[in-house]
Amino acid sequence: MDKDYRPYYRNSEDSDDFATSKGRNYHQGPEWLWPTGFYLRALLTFNPPNIETLQQINLRMDGCRKAINESSWAGLTELTNKGGEICYDSSPTQAWSASCLIDLYYDAAKVKLQPRGN
Repeated sequence: MDKDYRPYYRNSEDSDDFATSKGRNYHQGPEWLWPTGFYLRALLTFNPPNIETLQQINLRMDGCRKAINESSWAGLTELTNKGGEICYDSSPTQAWSASCLIDLYYDAAKVKLQPRGN
């Protein structure tokens, strides 16, 4: 693990730790949600278009579905802290996070499944 990794983003922190004070670790610690959609789209694109691939994508979407259902904004957050913990200093819903998953659904709807073994 990188020695400079700081997994908890607190923009309001005003401490003697230069790496985290005043939210300086915005790009060096919290977990960004929006790359999830790109990762899953790559999984769809570079794996055989079969039921197993779609099942893997569906399983990896569980956390996103849960987050949308539990959010009072019915959206996906900008950031999470270590291990997916709520990051209260991030936007509670962000268009990038959701739009990447909408693109994934659009791509998945166009998939023509191949029979097993092909």
